[in-house]
Amino acid sequence: MGINSYEVMYIQAKDNYPYDVHECIEKLQYVIAADDEHAGAHCLMGQIYNEQLQNYEQAEYYYRMTLYLDKNYAPVYYQYANLLINHNRLEEALNIIDIGLKVSGIDVAQMIYLKGILYERFEMYTTAIEYFIDAKKRCFNNSFMDGMDEHIKRVKKKMKLFKKSNKKDDKNKKKKKKEKKSS
Repeated sequence: MGINSYEVMYIQAKDNYPYDVHECIEKLQYVIAADDEHAGAHCLMGQIYNEQLQNYEQAEYYYRMTLYLDKNYAPVYYQYANLLINHNRLEEALNIIDIGLKVSGIDVAQMIYLKGILYERFEMYTTAIEYFIDAKKRCFNNSFMDGMDEHIKRVKKKMKLFKKSNKKDDKNKKKKKKEKKSS
């Protein structure tokens, strides 16, 4: 049994993305028309809607369709969780990440990194750093590890800014209390 023509078209679509989006879309439309249960084609179409067209509702539709068709299709978990995080749908993103972590073959370091990003959005900086460190422990890629170091540096800077901001707020509150008492 050989590879059928729509699988070849799907591979060509993947090869074309993101360099020739028009050609990629044409091939994906062919694949989906020939096999409307092709999880990879739906996932890549979601990625195009998300990254190229900024049509997030349509992207989510394709990501959900991918999960409906194949709950073990690992790439969709990274992309869908990222979409949800970017739109501050953090509880939903956490759920997708937790489900994704149970999928065989998933890049655990990447999923834990996404948890770190999620907790950074929650402004739980210490927890975010813990996840970035955990992601470093689980990765097998030097550039990924270097990226985690950069995320940790960024979050530590945010923590300093947060502390400075809180100190200023405390000073302003004390000043206002003094002004009220003297009035």
